[in-house]
Amino acid sequence: MHERMYIRLLESVLEIFPLRNLNGEDEVRAMNRFSVVLVTVAASAHRSTAASLIEQIGWQGADWGVIVVFGVVIGAAVTALVFFHIRHQSKIARDAHSADERVFRETAERLGFSQAEVAAARNLIRRHPSPIRPQLLLQSITVFEKSVNLEMAELIGHNEDPRKLEEGDTVISSIRRKAGFMHVPLEHPLVSTRNISLGQTGAVFGRDTQTPLIQKASVSSRNERTLTLHYEVDQEEIVRLSPGDRIRFAFSRHNDGLYDVPLRIVNSDDAGNIVVYHTTELHRNQLRQYVRIEANLPVRFRLLQTLEPDKSEIPLRESAEGRMSDISGGGLSFLCEKSLKPGDLVSVNFALPNSRFAGVSCKILRISLQEGKTTTYYKHHAQFMGIEDRKRDAIVRYVFEKQRRISQWR
Repeated sequence: MHERMYIRLLESVLEIFPLRNLNGEDEVRAMNRFSVVLVTVAASAHRSTAASLIEQIGWQGADWGVIVVFGVVIGAAVTALVFFHIRHQSKIARDAHSADERVFRETAERLGFSQAEVAAARNLIRRHPSPIRPQLLLQSITVFEKSVNLEMAELIGHNEDPRKLEEGDTVISSIRRKAGFMHVPLEHPLVSTRNISLGQTGAVFGRDTQTPLIQKASVSSRNERTLTLHYEVDQEEIVRLSPGDRIRFAFSRHNDGLYDVPLRIVNSDDAGNIVVYHTTELHRNQLRQYVRIEANLPVRFRLLQTLEPDKSEIPLRESAEGRMSDISGGGLSFLCEKSLKPGDLVSVNFALPNSRFAGVSCKILRISLQEGKTTTYYKHHAQFMGIEDRKRDAIVRYVFEKQRRISQWR
């Protein structure tokens, strides 16, 4: 009798588990069938009544056959649940990957990428230090610059053929231009020295000196590999710099902040030209009108306006939830699993102690990535648009009060 039950159980499992090409609904039906089989086998595992079965598995000890059957049933049930869960999660991951690939291809086609540019963009995606969704390369300047910096460092470090370096430089520059990363808006901080505008002036310092070596130098040219600073030799002392030497370029950017950038020399000449390698190591002191403080508060927002509604991950007029990460009288930052785009207008609802804010209009200035424990979040930096003075004052009071409490604990 037990042998027949074991055979029936195994036949049922083998009948159900060849599930290589099932869709979601088929998997659910298979789970239901498997549950019925388990119940049937469990119910027929012994011909005694329920009372006698309980009596057998009580203190007196059950028949070894009953124990084996129920062990197999429970083990098979757990195995089935794990199997279907893994399949379901894999399907979700495959669907998400397919959707991301489709968005990337559509974006590349819309921007007019050539085959060489698509291949180079995919290589930049792989270069990023952490796994990213493909379309982020063409949406986030932070992601783009990190990938470009790693790619160019790899090419330069391997002393590639100059012609190959030139080709790589040309392709990446074309991707930059088509993606709209040639110029960084003044309200957006610089991510790389590749973002410094031509003509930007500043002072050149030694690696560890506080007195300028050159009082006034300007960015005269740049490509994806190097940046060239120029100073007037008839107004400054000629500075002798050797390949590999370290200097610092300090400058201020209107409506942004003060930058102090460590640079490594490629070469220099007596005509006042200093060629340096690019870097993403920019030290920035922000020129803030309002003091900003960290916060961890729930936020609800609604997308009011975007340039490409059909490409937005968050539909127009649909509410979404996020988490505030900091706030000031001028704006706030919040984290969300879905990404908006720079320039989007949103309506934000949030609450501070003794104050509630509803329908506050904000403009998304920039977006960066922030790694969580289990997922990557999009950090949206937003500026208040037309906020009432009383609301701004309430936020400023909250910021200063929180700063005061923090100072007391130091």
